[in-house]
Amino acid sequence: MILDMGAQAWLFLSTVLAGAVIGMFYDFFRILRRVATRFNTAWLVQLEDFLFWIIVTLGMFYFMLNQSFGEIRFFSILGTGIGMVLYFATLSRFFVQAGVAVINYVKKVLVTVVRIILLPFRVIAGWLSPLITPILRKIRSGLSHLARYGKIRMKKTTRSLFILRKKV
Repeated sequence: MILDMGAQAWLFLSTVLAGAVIGMFYDFFRILRRVATRFNTAWLVQLEDFLFWIIVTLGMFYFMLNQSFGEIRFFSILGTGIGMVLYFATLSRFFVQAGVAVINYVKKVLVTVVRIILLPFRVIAGWLSPLITPILRKIRSGLSHLARYGKIRMKKTTRSLFILRKKV
C-alpha cells in the first residue's frame, strides 16, 4: 500500500517512539538485575533476554501490522533504532537510577512493616527461649548420638560388603 508523505512521517515518528518504548522495556530488566543481584545467574539472564526478544518481536509485529499494514520499510527499522539510541543516550540512566531507588525504598518499607508485625512473636519467642533451649539441647545431643551410631553402622556395613566382594 502506498503511503503519502504525511503518513510516512507519522510512521517514522511512531517507530522512533516505539524504539524508545523498547529501550524502556529493556531497562525494566536492567532494574530487576540490579535489584535482585542474588538471582543473576547466566542462564536466568539468558532466559530474560530470550523473553525480552520474543515480546519485542511480537510487539513490533503487531505495531507494524497496525501502522503500516504489515509492510516493513527501511525508515521504520531506522526509526526504531534511532528511538532506542536516543532513549539510551538521554533518559535510560535516569530511568534505571530512579527505578532502583524506588524499588529499594519499597523493600525497606516492606521489611520495616514485616518487622513491626512480627515484633510480638519475637517478644514471645524471647520469653519462651529459656524454657525451650534445654529441651532443644537434649534433642540435639540425642540426634548427634544417633547420627554417630548410624555412621559407625554404615562403616561396618560398607566394610562387610567390601570383604564379601573380595571373597567372591
